[in-house]
Amino acid sequence: MRKKSIYVNYSWVSYLLGGMGVVFFIPAVIMQVVTFSPDNFNFTLNGVRQPYTEENLRIFRRIFLFAFGTPALILIIIGTTIFIIQWRKKQRAEELKQNGKMLVCQNLEIGYSSIQINHQYQILLTCSYTEKNGDVYLFKSRTLRYDPRPYLNGQVNVYHERENIKNYFVDVEGSMDNVYEV
Repeated sequence: MRKKSIYVNYSWVSYLLGGMGVVFFIPAVIMQVVTFSPDNFNFTLNGVRQPYTEENLRIFRRIFLFAFGTPALILIIIGTTIFIIQWRKKQRAEELKQNGKMLVCQNLEIGYSSIQINHQYQILLTCSYTEKNGDVYLFKSRTLRYDPRPYLNGQVNVYHERENIKNYFVDVEGSMDNVYEV
């Protein structure tokens, strides 16, 4: 049985937007290669039917490409950007797990993010680490699907860069017992 991620996953949005962009882009490309004749060319500007000429055909194709290609390009760019951001977050978390310094944090509390889905604020885990000299560091996790505190035994691992503690990753899944959502 495979463990289901506790983190809220937004990568489906990138697939949806990219797919919508492709759906918009297909007619834009098809209309560039469809052959037209004077019998099936119906192009009007300001309510006046235009005659079939190479120049009018070129204008028609450019308008169609602009009308469908621009939204397609915008959707694909936004979808790709979301995908790259999600991929980069995963890469950064793996990099911090491999090369970062690990802290075991206590004082687990649930906080709420500013993101609302279905009129409910998304939850995140806040934890703290106290150094020997008395400095206290507070860390926040990514948004979570549910409260993981019953499965964490009162502590969670946090990985951070050795030189920059502000670049960190709260490893909620790695700190949990084996929990399977059925």
